Amino acid sequence: MKKSVLVGCIFASIISGILIGIIVHFNNNRVLEEATLKEVDNANKFVERHENIIETVTSQEKTSPNTKIVFETLYLQCDHLETKEEDIKIEDVNQDENYFINKYVDWDVKNFSDEKVELYKQQNSICDKHYVVKKLNDYIAIYTLASDGNENLKEITDILTAYLPQEDLNLLEKGIKVNGDNELAKLLSDYE
Repeated sequence: MKKSVLVGCIFASIISGILIGIIVHFNNNRVLEEATLKEVDNANKFVERHENIIETVTSQEKTSPNTKIVFETLYLQCDHLETKEEDIKIEDVNQDENYFINKYVDWDVKNFSDEKVELYKQQNSICDKHYVVKKLNDYIAIYTLASDGNENLKEITDILTAYLPQEDLNLLEKGIKVNGDNELAKLLSDYE
């Protein structure tokens, strides 16, 4: 009888082990299945949140707040090229080349990038860097020379003509033509 009890206990242990293994297996599968369903649900939510996002790529350059605007003017009567560089205006930020073509109709867009917009035009006149230096009352005066040959008073300096040699006074009576700010500064420094 002891043998049969022992065999019965072994048999019961084996059956119990098999049943426990089946229960653990089904429980693990259920946990695994729940985790998988949770992952799928999270993935679906992610797709739903991002399905209305459309990614676009543009190769069209636009201006930025750091863009510089360069104006180049070629004066045909004196053959001088004058260049002025400015910071971009707020309303011109994030604009493309066509915007500048339409805004600056008197200018040609010479170069366009997000760093610099270069505008160019030719003007049938002389630039404003042509001067005539003359004597006015007892001082040296600076006149700008207009395209039509007229002289417009720009500035009366504080340089007295009373102490200048006669030769310089004769030149100043006729007027000394000077081209450019550097030449003007050099001439005036000679008389100081």
